[in-house]
Amino acid sequence: ISSDQVTLTPLDNFVLACASGGVMVGLTNPIWLIKLRMQLQMKKASQLVHTSAKPYNGMWDAARTIVREEGFLALYKGSGPALLLTSHGGVQFVVYEFLRKHFHYAKAKREDPTGQNSSVMSRLEKSAGYLTMGAVAKIVASTVTYPLQVVKARLQQRSEIVELTAEGEVRVV
Repeated sequence: ISSDQVTLTPLDNFVLACASGGVMVGLTNPIWLIKLRMQLQMKKASQLVHTSAKPYNGMWDAARTIVREEGFLALYKGSGPALLLTSHGGVQFVVYEFLRKHFHYAKAKREDPTGQNSSVMSRLEKSAGYLTMGAVAKIVASTVTYPLQVVKARLQQRSEIVELTAEGEVRVV
């Protein structure tokens, strides 16, 4: 084992962040799909309009109903955009690393270069810098990937859903 430190490039960071996100999508997409569908259902409106879609009575009922009516793979609707959304973490990490290097922030240390303990105010100033860089990175990543969230939600919604229009009318989509 070598004691040399390996430095990852921004591309390495991006690929690793996306790969870990891909594993997460595979494990959690059914949960997010069920959550979204339960949020979109409107029990009162569906009782006013005749639809074949009966409201879900909890997570397990939703899972059983989706698998029974649409098949097991329906639990993975919206996985394509969800996989693309893994780039969110990658974008955030790359932007953060760029800002950290651009503003010459190294790893946080309790001692300054002279070997003395740094003051609380000095550490607080550095912490504010890290917080700001993290916030900017999150804003950039969210702005870039938000349209994919909309596409994913549209793909995951139930095929027969009751909506209230801007005019206050109830319609089945």
